[in-house]
Amino acid sequence: MNTRSPTRTAAGALALALAVAATPLAAQDDADRPATRDLAEGAEMLSEGFKKLLRGLMDELEPAGDAAEQGWNDLVDWLGDLSAYEAPEQLPNGDILIRRKEPLAPGTDL
Repeated sequence: MNTRSPTRTAAGALALALAVAATPLAAQDDADRPATRDLAEGAEMLSEGFKKLLRGLMDELEPAGDAAEQGWNDLVDWLGDLSAYEAPEQLPNGDILIRRKEPLAPGTDL
């Protein structure tokens, strides 16, 4: 059973597509023209196949990207304006404090 992640599979497919696309065709004599046409046709078919594969992978990964974007937006909304805080500092006991630059007024809801 293959348990590769979609990202790893997409990266492998992209690397293979780039390797095939970057390989120059060897110069052929006039006698080899039919072979050149067949080779060019095969390369075109491979190119189309890789395009379909990559489109399919992108379509498959799109929902995960949308969920990550929503999660990031929720985190940014929850944190608020980060410029209102000092840099974090670690206490000797391991606790981490993040102080506000200007304290909130008493009774203010967080």
